Formats: sequence, C-alpha cells, structure tokens
Amino acid sequence: MLDKQLTNAGFYEIASPDNSPTGITLIRPGRRESVRVFLPHDSTEVEVYTGSLRDGRLVYQGPAEMAAQLTLLTDRSN
Repeated sequence: MLDKQLTNAGFYEIASPDNSPTGITLIRPGRRESVRVFLPHDSTEVEVYTGSLRDGRLVYQGPAEMAAQLTLLTDRSN
C-alpha cells in the first residue's frame, strides 16, 4: 500500500543494481536532491535516503507506521 501512496506522490520504481528480490526501490528526483525509498518484501520497515542515487545518505530506517516524516516525501518543493 505504501508503494501506491509513493507512486501517487511522484515516485517511480527503479531496478536495484544487484537485481535482488529482497524489495523494491522507488525514487523521486527533486530540484536539490532525490529521495529514494527502499521497501523490503515481507517487512513493515522502510529505508529512506536523500541525495544522489549512488551516494545517498540514510535519513530514516524503521517501521513505516512510525515514520511521520514520510509525509514530507510528498512535498514537491525540494
């Protein structure tokens, strides 16, 4: 369900570099930096990165329902 919300917020799915079946990665490019979200399969945890695709920095890792900051991902002003 979170993947659909992120897609509605302008994110799109990208292929992982290792083609691993462990989860899906969604990205939304921004003016200053990109936001990347990794959604592991069979887990309620998420990882959120900002910055470039290769050199992104982890800004959140944990349960999706505890991540109030995820609502900031829909802010298209970055």
